[in-house]
Amino acid sequence: MAPPPCRSQPLLPDSNVLVLEAVEQIEDRILVFARVNQYPSCPVCRTPSGSCHSRYRRCLQDLPWQGLSVQLWLTLRRLRCRNPDCPRKIFCEQVPGTAPRYARQTSRLSEVVRAVGYATGGLPGKRLLERLAVFVGKDVVLRHLKQEAAVERVPIRNLGVDDWAWRKGQNYGTILVDLDRHCVADLLPDRSAETVAAWLRDHPTVQIIARDRGGLYADGGQAGAPRALQVADRFHLVLNLSGAIERVLEEHRRDLTLLPPESAASSDPPRGDAKPTLHQAHKQQVRQYRMERYQWVVELHQQGYSQAAIHRETGIERKTIRRWLRSGQFPERKTPHRRPSKVLDWEEYLRRRWNEGCHNATRLFQEIRQQGYPGGRRMVAIVVSRWRKAFTAKQTARPQRISPKHVAILIARAPDKLTPENQYLLDRLEATCPELVPLRKLALEFQAALTSKNGLAMIRWIEMARHSPFGPLVRFAYGLRKDLSAVTAAVETPWNSGQVEGQINRLKTIKRQMYGRGGFALLRTRVLPYATSLTFQPVAHAP
Repeated sequence: MAPPPCRSQPLLPDSNVLVLEAVEQIEDRILVFARVNQYPSCPVCRTPSGSCHSRYRRCLQDLPWQGLSVQLWLTLRRLRCRNPDCPRKIFCEQVPGTAPRYARQTSRLSEVVRAVGYATGGLPGKRLLERLAVFVGKDVVLRHLKQEAAVERVPIRNLGVDDWAWRKGQNYGTILVDLDRHCVADLLPDRSAETVAAWLRDHPTVQIIARDRGGLYADGGQAGAPRALQVADRFHLVLNLSGAIERVLEEHRRDLTLLPPESAASSDPPRGDAKPTLHQAHKQQVRQYRMERYQWVVELHQQGYSQAAIHRETGIERKTIRRWLRSGQFPERKTPHRRPSKVLDWEEYLRRRWNEGCHNATRLFQEIRQQGYPGGRRMVAIVVSRWRKAFTAKQTARPQRISPKHVAILIARAPDKLTPENQYLLDRLEATCPELVPLRKLALEFQAALTSKNGLAMIRWIEMARHSPFGPLVRFAYGLRKDLSAVTAAVETPWNSGQVEGQINRLKTIKRQMYGRGGFALLRTRVLPYATSLTFQPVAHAP
């Protein structure tokens, strides 16, 4: 099949006005000489004039050809205005279809620079453009990027609202997402109900507002768009339920323990009179310091101090004080989660060879290396040494502690999302902590009400949770009752904040690319959807 015919494209930005005179190549540049063929008018009185006063040349950088930089040299005129009543006597000829006044690049090159800056930023855009034979500074890229393009304002009907962090825990802004077009509608520099309400008043077409359960955006939506239907996000509802269950389990922390099987190998360091390492000594010092502060908080609480008074006396955050007092015992640090080693893929083979009597780490490493193991001997030696310690040392198995947060996540998870290991863990925990059974029942009924597409099912669950014996769940139910219209809308309508969370992830990527050097105006420009200010067509290569 023959290739489609190549359409001829103009070499000059505006072939209706510009007339090509010559093309020259000087080292790594191409010089294009052209003149203007038009009958201009005075910019003040709009009187056409053909009286030439003088001529001058204007140099514009244009799109590269064959990897070479292009300079467009235009021969322009200075003209006399023949209107005796006009205050302007002499004016310069302009080429608005080619480049605006005072510009040093053509309009089509400026659009390319702006597109590259939108995707990469200032300094990375400059480096990329240099590889494309477009030599501009990073400030030029940012200046083109910050120029607003003329775009049509599209009415927004379904809106998603959430906050985003300049610095987590300190400064926050607001992101507004058009749920119909799947793009960011606007970015606000702060997180306040007044700012959101003012934005909604400027966009009266909003009918749906999808948000989390924060009261700030609820108030802003009610003030700015009182007729719009507010929808609570279902993911945040499940997250709030998990948090309420976690607060219930904090009161039963002592019951959330498991005795490991007798055959399980213990990874704890052997006990003895050996001198601890520097790392172990530092961990002991940190634990002792936390223990002293914990005992200080408990003593002040027993003396009748309130949590606010304890905060003023010790300087410890009130959130930490509240968590310590709810736990009922000293909160130990959790073991850090590490990425599993590649040697675990050969664990079954290594354990079989270990049971057969091969306890040499080097020999085991050589055997699995022949089977495709890409790692080194050290990881094999670590696994073998752990088995050797369990084989030689007889240690008493200690109970395994399960954090309330971990158990709360398992309880709030849907049955089809639980793995067999998760279900086995829940069954073992229910034997030691009977309170998990009614909590699991309430969580499953909440999941069923959330997916029932019937707001009455959610109302019935709220009434049932209000009469439950668990205080945090009662407070959670009262919170749902205050925001009942948004909660029932989450059950009955398909809207949610999933798009908003995805746009926040994109915003984080752009924000981290800027390394904190760009301000809010630049961040907003790069987050908003890209709008072209002119129609760009590729240019044919020079003959």
